[in-house]
Amino acid sequence: MTRPLVLLDVDGVLNLGLFMSSRRRSRLRGDEGWLSTRAGGDVHDRWAERIVLNRRWGPMLRSLEDDGAELAWATAWNQGANWFISPLLGLGELPVAPAVHKRKAYTVVPWTEGRPWAWLEDIEDELDVASALSRRRPHLPVLVDRETGLTGEHVERVREWLVSLRD
Repeated sequence: MTRPLVLLDVDGVLNLGLFMSSRRRSRLRGDEGWLSTRAGGDVHDRWAERIVLNRRWGPMLRSLEDDGAELAWATAWNQGANWFISPLLGLGELPVAPAVHKRKAYTVVPWTEGRPWAWLEDIEDELDVASALSRRRPHLPVLVDRETGLTGEHVERVREWLVSLRD
């Protein structure tokens, strides 16, 4: 069997910058692993995309590769995820599924070319469409709450699914 894909969204899953108040961001500064910056490196550029993420998520996601998965981006950030998010999480360059904002499933699912996939995504409608498009092959839609972002429970759910594919 070909390696299953773990598809990663950015905003609302790995980047909480759009969904987090400045008060909450300032509270997180003291918590281990949290980073607040802007895409492009200039933290004073008000037009640059705000990035708030936890660096501990990178090793959590990389651990899924030990279970046979291939990580890939499925985000409207497209190649920008490799430029701005991957270095912060230590993920290296990942394959990029072409994604159009608010209609990602229609381009992401065909990109998987029939491979099993798990998708960490914060938009339920995207996961519903992706599941409908993949109805006859193994897939795992994982809805992530954009208030918390990725959690260990999400990663463990994907890991259990990956193990089940081998049985």
